Amino acid sequence: MNHPRNRQQRPPRQDQDSTRRNDRSYAPRPSTSSVPTVQQVTRGALVSIVLKEDQTTGREVQGTVQDLLTRGNHPRGIKVRLIDGRVGRVQRMGGAVQSAPQVAQAPVLVPTNYRREGGTLPSTRDVRFDEYEAPPVRTFFDFLPAEMQHESTVPMNTTPTVKCPICGEFEGDEVAVSRHVDEHLT
Repeated sequence: MNHPRNRQQRPPRQDQDSTRRNDRSYAPRPSTSSVPTVQQVTRGALVSIVLKEDQTTGREVQGTVQDLLTRGNHPRGIKVRLIDGRVGRVQRMGGAVQSAPQVAQAPVLVPTNYRREGGTLPSTRDVRFDEYEAPPVRTFFDFLPAEMQHESTVPMNTTPTVKCPICGEFEGDEVAVSRHVDEHLT
């Protein structure tokens, strides 16, 4: 049989809210109706957030939303990342909405058969349809300093050529001739 290990009597339960009200570290949380919803919080919006380390005090900081980190509504507020990198939960919306930083995009070139009846263009750019400019063809000679480009084109480290002492027909450097001579002797 399963018996509880602790058989001591528990003291009668008291109202938990009264103990929290006496605690100075407790900061009252806003009701669920006062925090903004996902539809209200957008990128570039000016908001007041409570940082994780400030949840006990309820201290709020203001900033502009860079990313939404919560997918849906949350009773303590939607978690967002501000432009300066701080992360916290949105408690209220700021006054004006600032425009989010816009990224310049190249025009989208779409083939005519891509668009469907009533369809919209894709929100991303397809680089396969971009015009391609090939880089100029360069050789090692192009990267040499100007004074070295005008020097003679004779290689500086040339090895002398030697003829085969046995047949007299094969010609090459010293290593190649020694291998050729080994073929004669084997």
